[in-house]
Amino acid sequence: MEKFYLFICSLLVSSVMLAQPTLQYPQNVPEIGDVMDIQFVSNNGLTTGTSGPDVSWDYSGLTTLSGGQLTVIEPSQAPSGNEFPSATIAISMGDTSFTYAQTNADGYFYLGSESLTGTFPSLLVYSDSRTFVKFPFTYDDTYFDTYKGIVTTSIATVHVLAASEMFADSYGTLILPNGTYTNVLRIITIDAEIDSLFMGGNFIKEFNVVRTQFTWFAPDSKGPLLSIEILDNAGLGSIDTVAFYSSAESGIIDGHPGPVSHLSVFPNPAEDHLVIEFNALQNTGISISIVNQVGQMMISKKTANDHTGSVSERIDVSTLPPGIYFAHISCDCGKHLTEKFVIR
Repeated sequence: MEKFYLFICSLLVSSVMLAQPTLQYPQNVPEIGDVMDIQFVSNNGLTTGTSGPDVSWDYSGLTTLSGGQLTVIEPSQAPSGNEFPSATIAISMGDTSFTYAQTNADGYFYLGSESLTGTFPSLLVYSDSRTFVKFPFTYDDTYFDTYKGIVTTSIATVHVLAASEMFADSYGTLILPNGTYTNVLRIITIDAEIDSLFMGGNFIKEFNVVRTQFTWFAPDSKGPLLSIEILDNAGLGSIDTVAFYSSAESGIIDGHPGPVSHLSVFPNPAEDHLVIEFNALQNTGISISIVNQVGQMMISKKTANDHTGSVSERIDVSTLPPGIYFAHISCDCGKHLTEKFVIR
């Protein structure tokens, strides 16, 4: 009887372990052509929630301040892509902000970023990359990192030197204004930076900055579902909190298909036509577009399904030149899905 009891206990422990989400490559990295909508939210009364196994975080009452769209492009298509030869992706927000990254089986690494807004545009190049997510990563995992780089503007440079600790402190259910996500892993990353300001080659001042970032990931999300970043700048005597949330790329919410999901395109490579298939809920307004590598819209059409289930659209691509393209669908609910294909 005792052996049987131990056997049952071992099965229960194994099932709990299997239920814990694990972040890994390539499921948790964005791909060229992906488009992600994000909503920046008010930090008024915002808390980071509890930690541990099987936690429930309720952020259904978040108040949106502004929205944005992140587009994943070829690094060579971004303004300073030549500064990042090892980058595998670049992420743009509009045409003024770009982040360069390398993704592989070891992790998701920031190589730098640039901002073209304001009086003094800036370029940050990490000579030692900053780890955004280590792969594979699951509950109770911890990873230590160091990174360094230089921020350059027309009037000053800032030398960045930092140590970082990343740990997965909890998993559970995340409730956002756009739905409920199960089997979500939360990662806390604490960066301790020393930022040294130089002007005209002369050292001016040193700033100590502590950045604490809480990020929630689903096992198949291409980026964080929710991010809360607390920036403590001791040199300026300020503490700032920035938070945003986005939709899951898989189209699965609370274990059920979202308004649009499961996009596929064929044949791939294509020649004279392309079939785009996806699942959609009844009466969902759908926009379909074909976009080339530099972001130009080549074909656009709208459709509406009169039933819940599979939707199939045949697109004439015979007039498009050979190359790499992206089939992009979006619904009137704000959900986006993208799939890459080739015309030969």
